[in-house]
Amino acid sequence: MAVYKVSFLAHLLVLGMYLLVSTVEHANACTKECGNLGYGICPGSEGSPENPICTNCCSGYKGCNYYNANGTFICEGTSDPKNPNICPSYCDPQIAYSKCPRSEGKTIIYPTGCTTCCTGYKGCYYFGQDGEFVCEGESIEPKGCTKECDPRVAYMTCPSSGLAKLNQVCVNCCSAGEGCKLYDNDGSLLCTGEPQSISTA
Repeated sequence: MAVYKVSFLAHLLVLGMYLLVSTVEHANACTKECGNLGYGICPGSEGSPENPICTNCCSGYKGCNYYNANGTFICEGTSDPKNPNICPSYCDPQIAYSKCPRSEGKTIIYPTGCTTCCTGYKGCYYFGQDGEFVCEGESIEPKGCTKECDPRVAYMTCPSSGLAKLNQVCVNCCSAGEGCKLYDNDGSLLCTGEPQSISTA
């Protein structure tokens, strides 16, 4: 009986590894051919109390929450990017900014350049030259990180440096390399670097 249990667990382990490898291979399986998309819509957080956006609850995107300048929730958007609502084009004076699952980048992508459904970002919706919905992006979008130095960071350790303390580094939690750990003067862990980061000015 014990042999069957071990064999079953071994099969599960192999299956799990196969699925993991398949996922990684799919992420790198995009061809270098250019697509022929017309434009993309990537709902993202916009505006601020000081720089309000012009929108309303009807034309706001599904999945995005809209707030006034004091941070009071006004509504959730009701417009599906794949099939947008027909809404009156007016600015709701109550709405100052939005918070969406995708927090960075442009909302309207035009032109799309060489983007394809495979290389397009998850959470972005792509349309053809005729304006018809084509697909949702399949690739994970890299984070855009600033080059600002976080003054709280006293030192960091990284797998690539053999976990030696790296002092006097100009880094922040976003720009830290994958697996790097940032610490303050008390030796308390501030954060750990995540994969898929790109630096911006």
